Amino acid sequence: MICIHRFLLEDDSFDGSHGAIHSLSRCCHVRIEALLLNRLFNLSQSQNDLVPCIPFQRERPMLLICIRRLLIISLLLLEILGEKSRAEEPARQTSESQKWPQEVVVTVGDIRTRIDGPKMWTLSGIEFQDTVMATEDSAYGSVLTIRNVGLLGTAHFLDVPGKPGQVEKELVTSLQLFMDDKPVRDFTPKMNLSGKSFRMARKSKIRAMDLETSVSLHEGMLIETVSFHATAPIDLRVAYPWMYALAPEATVSVFGDNDDIRQRGTFFLEGKGMSQVIQKANWMAVFNPSRGKGCVCCFLKHPPTDEASLLLIDAPGIYRKVAAYSLVDKIVPEGFDGTYQSAVGFFNATERNWEEHARRRAAEIRASEIP
Repeated sequence: MICIHRFLLEDDSFDGSHGAIHSLSRCCHVRIEALLLNRLFNLSQSQNDLVPCIPFQRERPMLLICIRRLLIISLLLLEILGEKSRAEEPARQTSESQKWPQEVVVTVGDIRTRIDGPKMWTLSGIEFQDTVMATEDSAYGSVLTIRNVGLLGTAHFLDVPGKPGQVEKELVTSLQLFMDDKPVRDFTPKMNLSGKSFRMARKSKIRAMDLETSVSLHEGMLIETVSFHATAPIDLRVAYPWMYALAPEATVSVFGDNDDIRQRGTFFLEGKGMSQVIQKANWMAVFNPSRGKGCVCCFLKHPPTDEASLLLIDAPGIYRKVAAYSLVDKIVPEGFDGTYQSAVGFFNATERNWEEHARRRAAEIRASEIP
């Protein structure tokens, strides 16, 4: 399934006569990712959490790419139509949501990010010193894989059986933006905000799970906190409370705990992808040697009753996605309350000393007084 994902994303420069292909590619993008995550989850249960994926091929001629896109999209649609959807009747977004911005570009110091309305007002890409550190072409936020249902949350939707055009999706009930601790009141469809600090407060619902999410930018860090509250029992295959689609230009990674680095890795540059669940690590870092920049992601909080891990998906040329991996094969009881928190920071380094800079930045983040 990664193979399909790659060809749909390759060369986004189509316009004019290629516009329909381009639009359909973008619409199918997150659905393909949902299929991919389902496939990876199924395989990881029986293959020691290390999953080889289908090789890519790099044909560049425009005509060949167009033919491949049409063929792949046709195959994808057949697969989607062949799936048995268990979506429920979609809940309507509040009338207030029609006034919310569809795109917000936020700049605080060296960090720039976006809040994307079509992705249910979640993050969409991260830049550090004008270098893309996390791609826009993926889902962020919280996603639940509900047993016998599928993936729901952020940009992951489910088609409602027998009702073409209707989808079940995360229901966002409240959205607040703050710049320099002052509320942003005058919303427009597209907004650019800049200052010394930013915070988004968001309330939503994924079936029986209520979510309260906060995303903030200050002091060189992006901090995401999400609280789950179950209003009824919900049978989960897995929950991804937060996720970041780190840019594919990163070539190496490390995973660490409070003491030191536990695991080192080199990403695939092309050919094949993989996924891996890393246990007993509470931070990870990647490095882009061509720009001399790295990113650190720290897993700061998770419910004490749950053994949370980190999931890494290496999709060459697409992203190096890291996600919180929690509530695996659990029927979450009514009344469950759990809070997850991540913090992302950045650094400049060389190939020789990047691990030391990553270790130091992770220690600084974990020592910060983050509420």
